Amino acid sequence: MKQTLSPAVPYQKKDLWISQFAHDVTLGLSQHPKSVPSRYFYDKEGDKIFQQIMNMPEYYITSCEHDIFMQQGKKMCQVFHEPGETFNLIEFGAGDGYKTKVLLKKLLEDEADFTYNPVDISKNILEELNTNLKNELPGMKVRPLNMEYFSALSKLSELNTRRNVVLFLGANIGNFSREAAGNFLSRISWYCKPGDLLLLGADLKKDPQIISLAYNDPHGITAAFNLNLLQRMNRELGADFDTNSFVHHTFYEPQSGEVLSYLVSLRRQTVRFAHINMEVSFEAFESIHTETSRKYSLSELEELAADQGFEVLEHFSDERNYFVDSLWKIR
Repeated sequence: MKQTLSPAVPYQKKDLWISQFAHDVTLGLSQHPKSVPSRYFYDKEGDKIFQQIMNMPEYYITSCEHDIFMQQGKKMCQVFHEPGETFNLIEFGAGDGYKTKVLLKKLLEDEADFTYNPVDISKNILEELNTNLKNELPGMKVRPLNMEYFSALSKLSELNTRRNVVLFLGANIGNFSREAAGNFLSRISWYCKPGDLLLLGADLKKDPQIISLAYNDPHGITAAFNLNLLQRMNRELGADFDTNSFVHHTFYEPQSGEVLSYLVSLRRQTVRFAHINMEVSFEAFESIHTETSRKYSLSELEELAADQGFEVLEHFSDERNYFVDSLWKIR
């Protein structure tokens, strides 16, 4: 296979995130096999499509976690803080806050003294969340942070010595390999203090058919979400992807617990990137890996926690045991 990759020219726009996007696309499409990080799903259009995914009947993750918070959120919130104690509630990958608002309302009902710090790489979704919170929960202290997770955690740790309660919800830990998940959690432990808490959402291993439908639904919404990554490269990097010549493909491997997602080229073709002076050639049926979503057993989560210096306080699961929010304390 012949592939031409000219040296990348930094995208001439006053937007660091666009430049990082160009760098990561250049790197990922120069490798064999090709890949693009899943975090780039989330531009304005990607955010909109993901809202549709969360409302699909096949995508059980959102409804399961919402039910956990509705039924068991008060108990969670009572562990977050001692009476009269102030704390930071830090949410990584906050999104639109649909589920988190359940916890926020329960904390306000308990007259908890906290500042909510939603952290997200999508400026668009943070602005929407901040506006909605001002309307729905007026008076609550909110400090949105449009930055990478650990930049935000470092910034907050430097500002005060209050307890940190970190939320990493919605099965986002599944986007990491087992080794990367361990590294990620060890960094949370390093930036936080003994006694700080982590509420970790994780999708549990279950009937493979149920999992498969959540990532390849019959409505074509998950396919549109994956294909939007090509459209984003067209919009922001001047690429000329023909999205009709790529298809969305996923499969679930039950032993490892991984759902693997790809964009597969249906023909031999060359894609040009005008803004970064690059050409990428594809063979027929060559793929771009776009996402890994790992499912866990409870024993695997407990092993992960112990390896990184956390104590598991409690598992909060939905009635079908499809999903778990696991509350950990830093030793």
